[in-house]
Amino acid sequence: MDVLHVTHQFAPETKGGVESYVRDLVATQREAGLDAQVLAGSFQPWPQVGLEHLVVDGVPVMRVHRDDLYFDLHAKAWHPGVDELFARELAARAPKVVHVHHWIRLTNDLVEIAQRAGAAVVVTLHDHWTSCPRAFRVRADDDACTRPLATASCVDCVPRFGHESRAELALGIELFKAQMRAELAMAHAVLVGVDGTAERIATAIDLPRGTFRTLPLGHAPRFSGRHPLPAPRQDQRFRFAFWGGVSRHKGVATLLDAFALLDAMHRGRAELHVLGAFETPAFEVELRRRAEGLPVTFHGEFDAPQLHAIAPHAGVFPSTCFETWGMVLDECFELGLPCVVSELGALAERVGGGGLVARAGDAADLANKLEALLDPPTWRLLRDRRPGPSPDFEHHRQALDLVYETARALAVDQQQGRAPVATPVSATRRAQFLLLQRESALARIVPAGGPR
Repeated sequence: MDVLHVTHQFAPETKGGVESYVRDLVATQREAGLDAQVLAGSFQPWPQVGLEHLVVDGVPVMRVHRDDLYFDLHAKAWHPGVDELFARELAARAPKVVHVHHWIRLTNDLVEIAQRAGAAVVVTLHDHWTSCPRAFRVRADDDACTRPLATASCVDCVPRFGHESRAELALGIELFKAQMRAELAMAHAVLVGVDGTAERIATAIDLPRGTFRTLPLGHAPRFSGRHPLPAPRQDQRFRFAFWGGVSRHKGVATLLDAFALLDAMHRGRAELHVLGAFETPAFEVELRRRAEGLPVTFHGEFDAPQLHAIAPHAGVFPSTCFETWGMVLDECFELGLPCVVSELGALAERVGGGGLVARAGDAADLANKLEALLDPPTWRLLRDRRPGPSPDFEHHRQALDLVYETARALAVDQQQGRAPVATPVSATRRAQFLLLQRESALARIVPAGGPR
């Protein structure tokens, strides 16, 4: 095998930005003659760790099922059974390159295992999970976080079951940090889409900035063959649209509050379309309550033709987390639209002159930015200043080929003792923490006098 892409989830079980990127990349690599395959995690546990074999759009996919509950929790990121399964598959398939996109739902020593198997290992970071036990660098109180990954910063925010002592939480945080630092240090290349992601993660987990290389992601056109969307007319409502996963950290609640302010200022002048699946039923109830009495339409799951048919006049992406790329920007600009984004992360870095930037979580500021787009000259100016398109996947594949080639040369040098190898976290340390977790949970349920 030439390339094995490893990711936390994949179609048809889930559809998201990472899945779309991996799907398009694998398709392009296979068209170029590479044997590229996918190994992915799953939300569905099995009684025993196991492997499900699928073919998705002509691509061989291996889906790993863990055998435990709540396996997205940072403190359960290592799984010895998945560790063994992954090592066995690498030995059988001998990929030249293992391209890791995520560790969640698998095990957090993927790079170590792949390097031990003799593969070149490339990592693409699609979020901030390696530097944040909550994954998105958004604290439990919904504030974006720039603190270092450390007990003092994280112990009051880290996800927990509730019975853990502070000492156990601290050990889990420090082990998570040590494990992710080791994984990134052992990789032969670590890629990010924008510079800001590298700077935040490097600072948070105390790695040299040179560990990371910025490589813009590829974009596969979504609206080929469809006419550009028209400019808004004065005799129609201005159509704002948000599309993507409808979750709290995407800022949709703030958007609804902002749109309510806009509607109060310009009654009947604009409407809002929200496209995408809700994060949870409870969040759907909350959002629908906020939207009562407003010209807001929730469309649910959607595809590119449905988005094009709505014919929005502007995109709105007010994330309250640090985005690392934002495929929606490529889609928005491909549609010929300006947009409003939040100040955080890649969206603000990438928007260029094609949009307005609002303070994250600030409904009043966002409402002001939406109001500005109602002005036709402002709309035209922003539309005309849209950045150029991201690389298509063929150019992105060629850039990755060079990364793979360099990674393979470094892997050979390490195997022959000509280059240093980073030190992994010991399996003993991981096992000791696993035992601590077991004992602290047992202490909650063991009857007086112990087992009988």
